[in-house]
Parts: sequence; C-alpha cells; structure tokens
Amino acid sequence: MTFADRLFERAADVDGVVFDFGGVISVSPVKDWPIYPYCAAKGVDRAAMDAGWKKYRYLWDGGFITFEELYGRIFADAGCPPPDAATLADLWELDSVGWIRVLRQDTLELMRRLKAAGKKIGILSNMPPDFYEQLYVPRAAEYRALADAEVISGLVKMYKPAKPIYDLMVQRIGLPPERLLFLDDVPSNVEAARSYGWQSEVYPAA
Repeated sequence: MTFADRLFERAADVDGVVFDFGGVISVSPVKDWPIYPYCAAKGVDRAAMDAGWKKYRYLWDGGFITFEELYGRIFADAGCPPPDAATLADLWELDSVGWIRVLRQDTLELMRRLKAAGKKIGILSNMPPDFYEQLYVPRAAEYRALADAEVISGLVKMYKPAKPIYDLMVQRIGLPPERLLFLDDVPSNVEAARSYGWQSEVYPAA
C-alpha cells in the first residue's frame, strides 16, 4: 500500500484534509540546493544561510519584510554588502522559483480522490505575499481549484506553528479540529496541529 493509499484510508475518520504547500504540494528544493554554493561564492556560507533563514524567514513568510529585506539581513549578518539587483534576481530564481518548479502529481491525485469521496480540502501554508501572487496563484491553479479553504501566512500576518493560523483554518473550512487531518513535511508543524486537537501526519518527501 502506498502512503497516498494509507492516507486515503485514514481520511475515512475525518471530514476534511488540510495540506501544506512546500514539500507537500511542491517538491522541496532543499536537497542539493544550488542556492548554497551560489551564496557561498558571494561570501555567505551555508551556516550563515541557515542561521539567517532561521532568524528572519518567518518574517518574510508572515508578510512583515520583503524578499529584498530578507536577503539584505542575511548578507549583513555575514558581513557582506546587500545583494544588488542582479543578485536578488538570481536569489529569487534559486529560492522562490525553486519551491514551485516541480509540483507533486501524487498529491494532486490524492486531493482529487479525497474530494470525490466528499472530503473538504484545505491548504494551509507559510508563504510570503510576493510568492503567493507571482508564483503560487498562477502555477498551482489545479490544486487551488480543489480547495474549500485556503490560509496563507503572508496574507493573514500569522504563521505556523502558532495556534491562531490553525484556528483560522478551522473557521474557514467550517469543521472542528478533531475532524481534520493535517499533512505537512515539517514535524514541528505536525506536532503543533496535534497539540491543538487536529489529527496530523508528516508527509513523506517526493
């Protein structure tokens, strides 16, 4: 039995299934990510990149800073000048576009099966407004068309794993937490959902 088949059977006990985006609807680019050697060539090594993302990325996801500000802060912490326009364009291609370059057909088929079985579908993602507008909306239309509710961190100024964004999904999808199954590739987001009364599982990498 495939993971998708097992999840479909598991969903018999719920009324709605909520999907994350990165790593679930899309294939994560993090393995062998070319952004690391690119930034290392600019003077920002992998440790500095990881530290910068941990320190600042939630602010971009939450719509509190821009992509330019995100990388400006990361480069500044590494003692480098802010990235120029050409470098920012490269970073956008490597980072943002990398997160939507490959969309998961197995997830799309699972969403279709669940929808046909009468389950409500939700999409709950930490996603910046510029990514949402420029990449997600035009490229993930098939997935979005199946969703009964969508909550995007950068549009609502909150983010996982904080409880308010999960509560907002409960409100929008119109189902209590215990009747929802949440699928995310980040264990801390899955554990948070469980602590809020949801059913939840870590989604496997493609």
